[in-house]
Amino acid sequence: MPELELRAPTLEDLPELTEFFAAIEREWGHGGALEPEIRDWLTSPLQDPAEDFRVALTGGRIVGWSDLWDQNREHERLFLGARLHPRDLAVYRALLEWGEDHAERIANGAAGSLRCGAPSDDPLLAAELQERGYRPLRHFFTMAIGLDSELPAPEWPGGIDVRTFRGGDEQAFFDADTETFADHWDFVPIPYEDWNSYFVETERFDPTLWFVAEDNAQLAGFAMCLNERRPNTGHVEVLGVRRPWRRRGLARALLLHAFAEFKRRGRTRADLGVDAENLTGAVRLYERAGMHVAHRFDAVEKKLNG
Repeated sequence: MPELELRAPTLEDLPELTEFFAAIEREWGHGGALEPEIRDWLTSPLQDPAEDFRVALTGGRIVGWSDLWDQNREHERLFLGARLHPRDLAVYRALLEWGEDHAERIANGAAGSLRCGAPSDDPLLAAELQERGYRPLRHFFTMAIGLDSELPAPEWPGGIDVRTFRGGDEQAFFDADTETFADHWDFVPIPYEDWNSYFVETERFDPTLWFVAEDNAQLAGFAMCLNERRPNTGHVEVLGVRRPWRRRGLARALLLHAFAEFKRRGRTRADLGVDAENLTGAVRLYERAGMHVAHRFDAVEKKLNG
């Protein structure tokens, strides 16, 4: 194997990174990213590419990517990602070693945790994470639906009107997002400025794909969607219904509304991510809307300085 090099990525790597992530998606059907998302990573104020990202190269060609995310900047819970093409144990070890060393520096001696995820079809990564002391934490699904066949029309609860995002809605969406997920597993609040940077101030943001369901001008539910996160696939990034409006069919209506818009735009498929152990019945809701589990991801964790 040619000598392995790790370095920070730059915007000059964008064309090669785009092809690298496209190859991942073509081979395994998950884990890829399109150019706008990669550009957002490299330009986001929430992370420093020089410190928080690494690419692995052999023979001058990108064969791996790793990133470390300090979610709420409290340094007690960090997330490490690693994606390779082709999958190779030596590259995984090098990237995980970098990520763990970086996490220890960020934690600076304080107790915390480092989390990582492995697709269920990547036993090489799963075995290496187990060997390094990571323990199972949670399972997550990517659920998908084909949009080629006829879709049911949304059935809106009485009194509900639906519209798309308008300038000035940012705070209302942030408040509803925070409120809706406050009772979910492992929820951690983030500042409005970080939320806005992650969702709104990005190349991927499309206000015509952010839907708000209103009841007498009150935001009852919302769906924040992306036109194409994977080739020809619309993506429901966040779907939420505030507690007073739950169990009335609003989430399903928003979901079907998003599917119809994806189909109108020529997308042939839609998907979303969900906690497999979600206590609000999200997995069953998505199955009733015609979705199926396409992929499973296993989250694992090891303690830092504990």
